[in-house]
Amino acid sequence: MRTGDNVTLKMKQPLVIGMVLDEEVYEGKLQHFDETEECCFILLREAMLTDISLDAVYQCEINTKIERISCTGRVRERYHDANGKTIKFEIKNGFSKINVK
Repeated sequence: MRTGDNVTLKMKQPLVIGMVLDEEVYEGKLQHFDETEECCFILLREAMLTDISLDAVYQCEINTKIERISCTGRVRERYHDANGKTIKFEIKNGFSKINVK
């Protein structure tokens, strides 16, 4: 996993009663992976920061040059910085490889 790898986020489960499941797939690029905090920092491409809910579990897929990996987790922060629209994604239960045939 490297800076610049393509990332997709899709809501897996809302955590608020009455919240509608968002079917949108959000695309971005990996900015940084922090091993100590088990977080990915993702630069969003076209979506608005407010489109991404802080009250939901998301499925995150990262396309590296040699494999596709997946994880689930929650968005902990969303903000604008010098690079653009950034989210801090907290990973739960590690990564798994996606087998593509």
